[in-house]
Amino acid sequence: MFRYSNDLPREMDQHVKLYYLGESPALETEKPYLLSAGLLKSVPQCNWRYEAGPEQVIKDARGHEEEFNYVENGFAFRPWSPSPIDWENETQIREKFLVEAQEFVRRELNFGDDSLKRCEVFDWRLRISSSAAQLTNLDKGHMAKIRPAQAVHIDQSLAGAFDRLKLHYPNDDIQELTAKYRVQIINLWRPFRGTVQQWPLAVCDGRTVGLDSLDELEYVSEEFVRRSYLARWSDSYRFHYLSNMTSDEVVVFKIFDSAFHVPQGSKTPGSHVLGCPHAAFELPSVTSAPPRESVEVRMFVVSEY
Repeated sequence: MFRYSNDLPREMDQHVKLYYLGESPALETEKPYLLSAGLLKSVPQCNWRYEAGPEQVIKDARGHEEEFNYVENGFAFRPWSPSPIDWENETQIREKFLVEAQEFVRRELNFGDDSLKRCEVFDWRLRISSSAAQLTNLDKGHMAKIRPAQAVHIDQSLAGAFDRLKLHYPNDDIQELTAKYRVQIINLWRPFRGTVQQWPLAVCDGRTVGLDSLDELEYVSEEFVRRSYLARWSDSYRFHYLSNMTSDEVVVFKIFDSAFHVPQGSKTPGSHVLGCPHAAFELPSVTSAPPRESVEVRMFVVSEY
């Protein structure tokens, strides 16, 4: 059990129930799965459910941002003011914001010119907490603003990370790539309109996470199978958020790290952080506030061990 220097209560700490993978008879013999709508009518679309965990504390990192860093905790809250853009213009997002996001991650992780081999965006999403907005933009591709994810999860599992690598680097030998280099998947999350007054993002300290509390979910569509992790409740988890987060602030957190899976006894240094489970949560004291609008960017970072 980790003891933090910031265990003392703070005014903006939140006592809430997060959503976790629930118990289900089907999961005794099956992996969790989710089929895209209309894919197969002969089997249930989903064989699992979420359930609220016990009440837990989401610690406020405001004023203590420097106590957390990407290497030790798997996440970092940092100031960042990218160039202003029109968030309804996909070209500006791709050609301006995503390029600047890549450069920010390069600087944030302090890679030297010789260490960093690649830092490339492979996916990005816009989110909004307004149900009405979600229902009117479902056919807009990447410009569709989807709802905040309320269940605690990690975007890619080990197998899912390798699937993504093969998709993004079809001409590379992925086994050789991950044996020679450290490969990470990193998520950069940022609100882009005003201050977050509802549905902030909670990130879990990666040191408190183990594979034994994660189940691999297979999302099956006609095009591909996407593999991620759903988290089961664990009293070892320690979650943090940044109160009143603004568009001049970001959180960068780990999704996957090949160094975590380095065999014991290997001369290659490993990592103590598998990844950071995360979820949006409702602020109990908020009854009326503008919807949260945010962008998340996922990147491959390939570097020397």
